[in-house]
Amino acid sequence: MSAGTLKRWVLDSAKAGEQALGETSPALDGPAASWSPSQRLRALQESYAFNGPALAAWCRERGVFEHQLVQWREEFCTPVAPASREATGAFRELQRQHEQLQRELRRKEKALAEVAALLVLQKNFQALLEGADK
Repeated sequence: MSAGTLKRWVLDSAKAGEQALGETSPALDGPAASWSPSQRLRALQESYAFNGPALAAWCRERGVFEHQLVQWREEFCTPVAPASREATGAFRELQRQHEQLQRELRRKEKALAEVAALLVLQKNFQALLEGADK
């Protein structure tokens, strides 16, 4: 294992430890599309009080578009609905149908293998009879 890999692992674990302890907050760097949810939340908190030219200036500094902030706010504020009973029932029905189709497929494959074996036996039997007649 190379020394560079080990060094990177040590640095990554140190960063993870600092974030777990709350000593540092995630930095708002890199492309905004690749930010983690915690970085997006931090950007929303920082930009909440701004509007107009101040918000535009803040967005230019961070490399964020205003529509991204609006989208992130909607994502954070929209509750995630649990799966409905209808969706769960439909999923179970699909699972049942899938299992039934799998059983039917196995049955048909066995029947096909049996027919193939019978054809081969019939062909061999005919070849034996023809050989005995000569």
